[in-house]
Amino acid sequence: MTAKTGLFRRAILECGLVLFLVGVFVPAAAANALLPQEMAQVQCANQKMRLFYFYLDKERPADVTNAVINCGAERDKDKKDNVAIAYPKWLEEDVNSMSQNMVWRDPSEGDLSEAALWQTTISLLYSFFDLTRKTFPRDVGGDGIPPNKLIKEYSDIRLRYQLSLDRVYRARLYDSFNGRGRALLSSLDLMAKEMESVADSLSSQDVERYAQAVVAISVMSQTAFGQLFTEPRQVIDEKKEASKSSGMAALLYKLAGMLLVFIAVVVMIVNRRGAMDEYIADYIVKSKKWTEDFNRQFMQVKVEYMVLAPVAIGMILGLLTFNFLVFIMLTLFGAYLGLRMPATILTHMKERRGHRVDAQLMDALILLSNSLKSGLDIVQGFELVAKDLQPPISDEFGLVIKNYQLGTAFEQALFGMQERVASRMLAYMIKAVVLQRQVGGNLTKIFSRIVDNIREESKLEEKVQSLTAQQKIQSIVVGLMPWIILLMMFVFQPKVMIKFYSSPVGVGVLIFSALWIGIGMKVVAKMGVVKV
Repeated sequence: MTAKTGLFRRAILECGLVLFLVGVFVPAAAANALLPQEMAQVQCANQKMRLFYFYLDKERPADVTNAVINCGAERDKDKKDNVAIAYPKWLEEDVNSMSQNMVWRDPSEGDLSEAALWQTTISLLYSFFDLTRKTFPRDVGGDGIPPNKLIKEYSDIRLRYQLSLDRVYRARLYDSFNGRGRALLSSLDLMAKEMESVADSLSSQDVERYAQAVVAISVMSQTAFGQLFTEPRQVIDEKKEASKSSGMAALLYKLAGMLLVFIAVVVMIVNRRGAMDEYIADYIVKSKKWTEDFNRQFMQVKVEYMVLAPVAIGMILGLLTFNFLVFIMLTLFGAYLGLRMPATILTHMKERRGHRVDAQLMDALILLSNSLKSGLDIVQGFELVAKDLQPPISDEFGLVIKNYQLGTAFEQALFGMQERVASRMLAYMIKAVVLQRQVGGNLTKIFSRIVDNIREESKLEEKVQSLTAQQKIQSIVVGLMPWIILLMMFVFQPKVMIKFYSSPVGVGVLIFSALWIGIGMKVVAKMGVVKV
């Protein structure tokens, strides 16, 4: 009984010793999840992320510019493992611009610069490695904390890192770091996936997977840091290089063509100098006549400015396109508008003034008829119209009286008013007055008949206008809509449109379209014209 009791006590002591040893050594083994080489990778990545963070700070510490870090395979004091890293010179100017480039607005933090977004992501990587160092044994500078005790901390860093990386993506910082941003984002994205592996390994107590994920993040962080010291990759496109050479040849051909066109224009001007001088002299005479016609419309207009303004506008618009062919086209179009504008504006003004005179002519005829019935002559009747009615008919009748008082024959003064005003009914009245003064007759009856004709014609014109309004609107729409759509396309895609319409095919399409749009406008407008 004593022997059995001694064996039982011995077994209990041995079991207790085994449990004690398991309790002492197993946690230590669990805390030491990384091998020495793997811990060295984490230490190296931690130091490089610190440098990376301060590289993006304009007021960085002095030890960052020429830093010495330990990235050896073993954690010892061998000097050969110390690596000197100098601050990349190209990053100085780039960081200044990144610090001033505000690319994100946060409700709590306010405006954030491009450098600040990158710094946030890099600082979270530094925090990740700093947290991982807590799992190192105490003899290598760690706290000896098992990784499964830091699940909450790892999850918090992973979530914050993913949010910061998402802000970098949404800010589209692909061209940061002088073209290295896209490659850096790829590495950072892979690190986010490895952080998910760290969280999964801690949940499943898979120590080996945890070590692999941590080492992968360390290696990728060092690779991302090394990209600051390499030239950005540039893809050499052979087709693009060939297009550059062909583009130079095309430019030379264009210059040669422009020179030949200039020489041809000079030769043509020299050969047809007489015809050109004759055309210029004829246009000067037309300009003087247009000036006189504008004066007759009671307007002081510089015809030279009216001609040169469209030419100048066309040249300015052509220069803004930075395309020689478009410049020539817009300049020629401006010259065409300038040459046509005085006659067009003058015709439009005459027609508009004629309509206004037609609207007042019936009152003028009634006043003339009443003055003749009261015993006054036609000249005194004209004076009453000039005094009692409103412009423009009062101005026209007053000008007739002034010319008559200055010695012009009354009939001649009436014909001058007929030339100034485009009015068919006014022409009828003038002819009636001239015939009455030559052969005699009863002007009051003639005026009353003209008044009746004006009433009937105005009714008929209003009816015709209501019936032809649709055709007029259609002609305006047919003429304007294609050019409005073309202008909108130029606003949204200026480079594409300029490239197309500066090519021979584009010029042909533009001329063909303008020709047929003009024909369409004329046809639709003619359909709505009814002569009364």
